[in-house]
Amino acid sequence: MSLLILFSFGCKKGEQNANAAPDTTISIEAINLVGENRLNSTVRLTWFGTDIDGYVDYYEIKVNDSEWFKTNLQDSIFLFDIEPGEDSTDIEFLVRAVDDEGLGDPSPAFLSVPLKNSPPQASFEEETLPPDSTNLVITFRYQVSDPDGNETVKQAFIKANNGDWTEIDLNKRLVSLIAEDTKVTGSTTASFYYGNEEEPTGTINDFNNGGGNIIQLKVVDIANTESVVDSTLVIKVKEQTSDLLVVGGHNAGISKQYADLVSAAYGVADYADFAGNSGLNQPRFWNPSFQLMALSYDKVFFHTNEATFSNPLTGADGTLLDFASPVIQTLVDNDRKVLVSTSFATGTDLTAIKSVLSIDSLSPAKGQAFFTNDSFAVAQKPGYLDLQPSSFLLATDPIYEALDAEVLYTAQLTPSGPWYGPRTIAITRKNQQDNVSLVLFTIEYHTLDKLKSNQEQVLSKVINEEFNW
Repeated sequence: MSLLILFSFGCKKGEQNANAAPDTTISIEAINLVGENRLNSTVRLTWFGTDIDGYVDYYEIKVNDSEWFKTNLQDSIFLFDIEPGEDSTDIEFLVRAVDDEGLGDPSPAFLSVPLKNSPPQASFEEETLPPDSTNLVITFRYQVSDPDGNETVKQAFIKANNGDWTEIDLNKRLVSLIAEDTKVTGSTTASFYYGNEEEPTGTINDFNNGGGNIIQLKVVDIANTESVVDSTLVIKVKEQTSDLLVVGGHNAGISKQYADLVSAAYGVADYADFAGNSGLNQPRFWNPSFQLMALSYDKVFFHTNEATFSNPLTGADGTLLDFASPVIQTLVDNDRKVLVSTSFATGTDLTAIKSVLSIDSLSPAKGQAFFTNDSFAVAQKPGYLDLQPSSFLLATDPIYEALDAEVLYTAQLTPSGPWYGPRTIAITRKNQQDNVSLVLFTIEYHTLDKLKSNQEQVLSKVINEEFNW
């Protein structure tokens, strides 16, 4: 039996007289509790001593069969251990005063402390859970506590639906679940990942890929007492149906235009609408949630604009590309192919994305560059068709490309005011194997729709040819 003194205070004083043994008293002489009325393992006790012919110098405390230990304190909060596997126990607590001549109370004060283990508690952090549906991945964080001390919790378990309980690491509170085969539907095995780890640690069964899932959580303490089970609401997990993922950062109308373009150029694709529901559909955790999802695909088409969103969990503000850029880099590093269509607000800080997207800089000039609907985006690589906007585009976003980029399109721009700058509006970048792994348009691709056939063919060229390796 061991104990921990959590908080205490005390004093010692007295007047010296001829020596006689001191006397010791515990302020509570007895605790007569049974069943559910027994104390938990954290108990506050108070004692004092008197000496008629001297003064009390210190006290000695003994718990069960342990050794006596010295203290100058007169009250303390004790955290008593209940033996593993035991639901309750009785603690024998003894204290004796020792006077200024080292003489101890020959009849120490005694108290039997009845203890009962308190059940631990476990809960999902609701704000970390995805909304009612998600692509491929469920990520969550959970909390654990125990009235007897959090260190008394020894195990945590999760399960999906009617599956088996599977132990998870108590020290790793961020967990992601994704089907081992993301293209199957129905009850299957899912891998679980901790934090931002790139390799799974284990698996759970009865994960409903393509359907609704209720994830459950419980913990067990050293007395083998289980917590009440906490459960999520039903979370629908969308299965993978294609090797192309289209991530949307536009409103429903514009996203429909991209869906039609992709359907005409490529056919079936999977879609994730991160701008929907006022941005609440975006991942709470871009890494690992979005990263695990995106790495399941061979190709990712990310279309967005300069709009700023707040992360639903952290409250951090930024564009969707600001949040996604580390994952885009991971995708490219892992031989995935990424197409990005975006635009930039005037004075945009590109720090978070410029190296990832092979951008050197924007024009420092004041004024704007117009792209009129009688001008062209001129292809700079063989096999690509010219493009043209159907509307007059204000404040277009040509870039100075980075050294590792190749110019794909330049635009016939009209300067307004004192504007000067580059004409590049699209680039490609190759990997070390000389394969195109990144294509970037800095004018939103859906606006280049005057020559509809050309627009579809160029998208097909990128996805079906450049990314066909």
